[in-house]
This record gives sequence, structure tokens and C-alpha cells, in this order.
Amino acid sequence: MKPDQSFLQARLEELLLDGRSRPLTERERGELNDMLRQSSAARAHAARCLLDDSGLIARLQESTVAEIYRGETTALASIGIPMPQGRRSSRARRAIIRLGAMAALIVFVVLGWMKYGERHAGVARFGTLHDCQWVAADEEPQTGQALRRGHRVELSAGTAEIVFDCGAVTTLYGPCIFEVESARSGFLILGDVRTRADSPDSKGFVLSTRLSRIVDLGTEFLTSVAVDGHSSVAVTDGEVAVHLPGGKSPQHLRLGDSLSLEPGRGRVMVRIERGDETPAFRFPTIEPPTDADYADARQGRARVSLGTGTLRKAHRNNGASGPVERLLDGRGQSAKDMPDESVFFEDNIEGSLVLDLGAVVVVEKINTYSWHEHPRFEDIRFRAQQRYRLFGSDRQTPPSVEGDPEQMGWNFIARVNTDEYFGVRNALERPAQQACSITSPGGSLGRYRYLLWVVEPILLPDKQFLNHTFYGEFDVFARP
Repeated sequence: MKPDQSFLQARLEELLLDGRSRPLTERERGELNDMLRQSSAARAHAARCLLDDSGLIARLQESTVAEIYRGETTALASIGIPMPQGRRSSRARRAIIRLGAMAALIVFVVLGWMKYGERHAGVARFGTLHDCQWVAADEEPQTGQALRRGHRVELSAGTAEIVFDCGAVTTLYGPCIFEVESARSGFLILGDVRTRADSPDSKGFVLSTRLSRIVDLGTEFLTSVAVDGHSSVAVTDGEVAVHLPGGKSPQHLRLGDSLSLEPGRGRVMVRIERGDETPAFRFPTIEPPTDADYADARQGRARVSLGTGTLRKAHRNNGASGPVERLLDGRGQSAKDMPDESVFFEDNIEGSLVLDLGAVVVVEKINTYSWHEHPRFEDIRFRAQQRYRLFGSDRQTPPSVEGDPEQMGWNFIARVNTDEYFGVRNALERPAQQACSITSPGGSLGRYRYLLWVVEPILLPDKQFLNHTFYGEFDVFARP
């Protein structure tokens, strides 16, 4: 099957972005050369990237540089170099390679002047400013004011638009610290931003954080970076490619997808998706509940138990929670309101669950599933929200579950709050069926024998008590 254009565009972006930070391998250079030979659009886009990044030139081979300029009279005209046309002999091909290298050298020199000029000329400008308060500003910024390469915007309150020369628009929500990197890229240090890059020229815009590079593929997305380094991205339209340190390939997110990243060496990723609200538990990329995971009861290796708190007991018209063993039975609930097929705690308390894997193993992935909606009132689905903190331990006996887990010796792995990731503002925006998948781009979350879920209750604005989620299944994928 021939790859679709969006995949090829994403792969081209990935290779060019990797080329900015390291030398490409021989295989990668060959793949890039093939793309450039087959597509004039790819060559034109790569030529623009060369004009925007002198370091990229130094890391690409002569043959790759030649392919970028091969037949690209428009791109070469921008730096004043004509290209020969028609059939070429081997001598002519060698001449093209030499010409390509010469072109790269000229571009390198020209770029030195361009980058110097960029420091004194704007690559972006302020758009609409609303109720802005600035952390430090010699003078009050104004709409239309130019922003230079490396300009840091420190917003304490209000909203501020930054319009990049490529057409991308990033809206900052105070408090926020943001740095303009170039006409096609920015860096989010702290806070929340919304990026829209829906024009042809803005496609490929890059928003970076300390944990990721987010490449726009014609879309709108939200990005957040917390004080402790935790970051997240959620797509509200179109598609993005999220590049992570140590990742073999980018994570592609589409409309409704979100991904969060924990700081630290583990580079933990949290992907959250909405399901089709059927007993099949179908999700866009996360697999449905399975009995083939390492911790499934049928495997005879793992055992789940109550750490703290009390499971919900039946009273009045409300059903009781099922036993904790329901979480390892290989399936989710059979319908949208099945308390006895779910595991949930009594209201107004915080609870925890402990999973003993039987031995220290390499944990690769952890999936959790929830489903709830009132049979008569579709807006009552608050027990579908997942909200917990996940910890692990490689000790032969588990640390205490009383008190602060990290002080007790548990290793923090990830945090989950699906309402936050989905941006839920009213009850109907909350998916009734949800899945959360916790992984790492390196393939391992760590070596653990015990896993601890500290399950947090849900506070709703119109309720006087705290509710708890209907969890249907916990799947843990691991290897000895």
C-alpha cells in the first residue's frame, strides 16, 4: 500500500528535525534522498528548512544537499544560483553534487548574515492582547509590535497572541513564559498555550517544551507545562506529531487525542482516549481490555488487594462495588451502569489499590479502563472520570501504603486526570467510556514488583460529597 501524503510529510519533518540535533544514519540519509528525488514539494520544503537552520546543512551529506537543490530553480533563485536542466552524465551528476555543496556553503554564509539580521528584525509580532499583565517589561507591549528571535514573553495574567511570520498563531494564557525561536518555531517554558497553524505556509510549525517537540501537521492544539515539569498536549483539530527524546518514532495525535509527559529520566507518557461506549471497549489506538496481559488472573502471577479505604457498599437505590479481583478478569463492564462489574470506593474518601506482580519484572505498559453513564440521564457520567497517581516498588515486600507514598519508599510513575485532559467544562463533554495508557518511549516504565494506585475522589460543583470512578479493568504488560 502506498503511504498517504500526511505520513510522508510527517516522516520528512521527523528526518529534518532529527538532522538538526544529530548526524543522520546512512539508512536515514537514504530514506531522505528517496523522498527528495520523488517529490519536488519535499525538495522545496527542505530547501526552506536549510535557509532557516545552518546547523542542518553541516549535518547533511553532500548528496542529500544536492538532492534538495536538484531541479529546485525557485529555491535556488532565492540565493542566486541557477541549475542546469535536461539529461545529465556521470560527470554532470558529480558537478551537481559539487554545485550542491557550493550552494550549501553559500547558504551557510548567507545564513550567518540572515541570523544576524534576525536578531534585529522581527520573526513574529504581537496579535490581540487582552487584560495583559507582564512580569517585567520596559514598556507596555502593543498589538503589531515585532518580536525578535530569542524574545522571551513573560505574561502574569490575561491572554496574548503571538503571530509568527509563517502564519501560525500561538495564544498565551497567563501566567505563562514563552520564547520565540524563529519564524516557524517557539518554546514553551511554563504555562498554557493554544497553537493554530491551519494555513499551508504554517504547516510544520514546531512548538517545543523541555520534554518534547510538537510538529504541527495542519491543526490546532493545546500545550501545557506545569511548574514541576509535567507537560501535556491535546489536539482540538487536525493532527500533530510529538517527538520525544529516546523515542524511535513520533507519537501521532489526532482530533480528541491527548498525551501527557512526566519529567525525569523515565520520560513517562500518558495517553487518554474516549471509547465507542460498547462492551467491545474500542478506542482509536489503545487496545481494549485483554486477558493476555501479564497481570491477568488467568496467568496466575499477579494478585490485587485493597490498600487503603473501603469499597462502596450497597445502600438505598445504589449498588455495591464488585470485588477488587474484577480488575484482573480480562474484560470491562458489559453495560454502561454496572456497579457490581466495577471497582469503586465509598464516597468522601481517598482509596488505594496494590498490585503484586509476584516478582520483579520490567513493566512496559499499564492500561486502565472506566465506563459509566446513568441509564436514563446521559449527563450523569461523572463516575467515568479517571483520577489517580501511580507508584511502583521493586522491594520484596511492599512499602507502607499509609502516609505520603514517596516518603514511604514508593517510586512515582505517573498522574492521571482525564477531565483535565479532555478539557471537560460541562457534564456532556465527559466521555462515558475512557481508557488511559501509560508507556515510555524507551519501552520500559521501570523494574517493579508492586504497583500502587492512589485513587482520588471526584468533586463535582453541584454535589456536596466526593464520588468515585467505576473502574472496569487494569491491564499490565511486562516481561521478566
